[in-house]
Amino acid sequence: MFAQLEEQLEFEFQFSCPHIESEYYREGAQDLIRRLIPGDLLEEDRGLLLASQRARFADMLPLIQSSELSRSPCALSVLLLTKYRLNACNFFYDMISRWLLPQKRVNVELFFASDVRLPHLTDDLLSVAEIVVYLKSAADVEAVRRNLHAIETEIRLGVVSNYHARRILEFKGLSNDGKTAMIQEKIGSLIQSHSKDYDRGIFSQMQHFLVSVQEGFKTSRDYHHISRIISNLHSLRKFVEQNARVYPNKRHVIFKFLKTKITPKGGSEKAVLGILAGINFLKEHEVFETAHLISAIQKGFPQVKLVEGSQFVDKGEQAVQTLYMEVAKPDGTDFSLDEVQKLKVTLPDQIKGHIEQLTHPIFMPRNEEEVLRNIMALSRQIRYVGDLPHLIISFDEQKGTDLYFSVILLRVISQNEVGLEELFRAKQSSIKYIPDRVRRVGQLRKRYAKEATVFRTYLPSIEYLREDRSIDLYRARKAILDEVSRILGKVRDYNGGMIFKLTESLNALKESFGHSVDPILLEKFFYSIVPIEMRSSLETEPLKQCFLTLMHAIRTDSIQHKMDAKRVYIAMPRQKKLPELSYKPQELVTFSLEIHDAPYVGAMYFSSDRDKQLEFLHLFQRVSTK
Repeated sequence: MFAQLEEQLEFEFQFSCPHIESEYYREGAQDLIRRLIPGDLLEEDRGLLLASQRARFADMLPLIQSSELSRSPCALSVLLLTKYRLNACNFFYDMISRWLLPQKRVNVELFFASDVRLPHLTDDLLSVAEIVVYLKSAADVEAVRRNLHAIETEIRLGVVSNYHARRILEFKGLSNDGKTAMIQEKIGSLIQSHSKDYDRGIFSQMQHFLVSVQEGFKTSRDYHHISRIISNLHSLRKFVEQNARVYPNKRHVIFKFLKTKITPKGGSEKAVLGILAGINFLKEHEVFETAHLISAIQKGFPQVKLVEGSQFVDKGEQAVQTLYMEVAKPDGTDFSLDEVQKLKVTLPDQIKGHIEQLTHPIFMPRNEEEVLRNIMALSRQIRYVGDLPHLIISFDEQKGTDLYFSVILLRVISQNEVGLEELFRAKQSSIKYIPDRVRRVGQLRKRYAKEATVFRTYLPSIEYLREDRSIDLYRARKAILDEVSRILGKVRDYNGGMIFKLTESLNALKESFGHSVDPILLEKFFYSIVPIEMRSSLETEPLKQCFLTLMHAIRTDSIQHKMDAKRVYIAMPRQKKLPELSYKPQELVTFSLEIHDAPYVGAMYFSSDRDKQLEFLHLFQRVSTK
């Protein structure tokens, strides 16, 4: 049975000033509670169960109620009843007095607040408050009419949580535009929905996003879309962090696609595809940003372009990063469902191959003794006047964005022949010639000299980046060789013979597949083969079959094999210790590499004996079944 309201009210505090009559405040609190709480909760009703009444009251809190807005000038009363929280009433006062009217403080005519207890409805201490503000002009009344609902939503969040209150007041100091307020209201409603997917961290996500993106981003996009971006970024981060805690040594990539339309300033509406990505890093200096993502997307859709100003990267903590960007087609048409599905299927693996690994610059002073040995080695190669110039190209270092190489060139010259530096200048070389030294190291027929020239040059690294952002030094080296050959004519690459053979074998392997495989993956496989000399001596077909076996193992994540009359091919995820293989070098080729952060191993066994082939195969199968 419920007592009358007067009997229910209790005060938690004692007045420190004896001249204050507590009855005056009791009457004020009673009046506010009568206006806020439905009458059926306050009246006696023997038929209602106490537990259901208490549950209904708990669901109602916090209660906010405002008076009707009439013509100006008028007064607006806003009432609050909430569970007690330190400084909750101060927050209520600040929100109404400072933020009810954008860019303007309202005149507070009255403010009353008190802490009370209603024992039959709740065991919690409650705070009740009223604020009355005076609105002079019609413009003020209309502004309040527009803002009041959003302010009430923020008050509901802030009075129950110090964290939310602090975040809301911080955010209010950053922006007061209407779209931002609507975004904040939308995010606030997600928290109020009590969904387990959204916690107080979404407020930090919202602030970081809205402060980081350009103003043009917000003006050209609907607030619903921006709210979706923020909520999905928050969810992606949570999912990746959860997965990384369960499988800390595995790469986790999660994507979300949002089709939308934007209206750039001064332009017409166009369709774009928003892409959200969450990824965890496994190593300290890994980097993945929008440039890496657009490169991965353009593997399957080379025509799409990044929408300028749409990119956002949140590095966050716990080695987890989220990012957002938008792409568009040149003709402005929408992305089809099939195209989006293709991105969903192909992007995760493409992303893993586009993560960049930053490395520290290497300091290694050049070994002058080695330079002299190389000069003498080249000198011994030239015995006749008609011999080709010989050169050695060595990688020195990377400075900033440039790759530095040393070149030792030895050639036969006549008495009045032009020096190499003058030739580079006369032929307008595309590479920079940095002179080091010129020495004469011998004579031929007394009229010709063997001249050794040492010089340095550099190339921009960006021109030799592979799809995984690693630098292709072989290609950079070849560019120097081609330029020297253009200036001097045919030359002999003294230390490039093996490189040439390797490149020739790799190119033949690539041509056998056409464009049906990832060239980076194919290169990783080729350069993981041991013994090293087998890379250039093996025929293309067995290399192709070995790679196809590896691809099958990757797709199935299991041991796979293939047999023909002369060979056995086998590949498997490396989860256990491999068997001891005691075969002759010419009988066995092995490989070991990481693909998308997962280790794989395999072998190619050369034998025409069927029994030996089966014995070799059983060695690996026993490992996989243990």
